[in-house]
Amino acid sequence: MPLSLKLVKAVRDIGVNRGATGPHFMECDDGLTYLVKFSGGSRAAVNEFIGQTLARAVVLPTPNSALVDLSAELIAHSSDLRNRAIPPGLHQGSEVVANSSDLSELERRHRRLDEELVNAEVLPGTVCLDNWLLTEDRDRVENHLIQAVPGGFRYYMVDFTHSFTGPNWTADSLDQGSFVRILVPTEPQVAASVRGLHSLESMMKRIEAVGDTKIEETVAAIPGAWSVSEEERQVLVRFLELRRGLLRGVLTSNASRFPNWIG
Repeated sequence: MPLSLKLVKAVRDIGVNRGATGPHFMECDDGLTYLVKFSGGSRAAVNEFIGQTLARAVVLPTPNSALVDLSAELIAHSSDLRNRAIPPGLHQGSEVVANSSDLSELERRHRRLDEELVNAEVLPGTVCLDNWLLTEDRDRVENHLIQAVPGGFRYYMVDFTHSFTGPNWTADSLDQGSFVRILVPTEPQVAASVRGLHSLESMMKRIEAVGDTKIEETVAAIPGAWSVSEEERQVLVRFLELRRGLLRGVLTSNASRFPNWIG
């Protein structure tokens, strides 16, 4: 079954956000604000699209997303977008989560992540997903999102720009990355949440249950204007299928990287 994709139209450019690929906050015609990663110049939009789709497939918390239609008129009013030659058309948007911040908020308060989260049980599963997708920068506090809610904070996975060997991946880099067996960098408090194989088992099973058809449908849904060739789509599918099969071995063979691993 083809993916059901939400489509919105950008109506106001709020401005650029920090980040290596220069995303912008955009107000859209559904009344919501999205952080938009652009399809021109890098694979950031592709990586975000695939990462968020697969996170939802294995029931990990990630912001709602939409394909954001950006008009030539809106681009013309932004010197940044003009200078970067961002094309009109569809780009990848992540809904802005209200009352949220990155992990530096907890660091300033000297509080432990697992004690402050209302959904701390998801943390070990995020390690599984990142090692499936080969996310290279999840050790940075700004690549985690927490939302203030009654009783503490709710955790969300955000920013898959540096998954799939990075925002400038090629068919060759994906082929090479398919067989990487080292653990990807992990934020220390997230690594501490892994207390043994039992912490990872549920998510490993969910990822192993993501079938070839789901992977193929997800990759096929990448918009055609995003300059991903048929060969690159095939390599991306193969990357996801191969790393799915390697994941259990990657995690268990690197147990020493988890400070609280028992057994």
